[in-house]
Amino acid sequence: MELERETGVALGPCWCTRVEFDAGLLARVPQPAQRLACICAACARGNAPA
Repeated sequence: MELERETGVALGPCWCTRVEFDAGLLARVPQPAQRLACICAACARGNAPA
């Protein structure tokens, strides 16, 4: 969605608009970034690098 905003090229909805995120994962996003920052697929799967 960010690429679409920057380029004006419509790529369709992001994968993240079609999934539900665990409340615990969402709680890890810093307060100022909540509802603004993206959560990558690796984090959503729970296997992001440490």
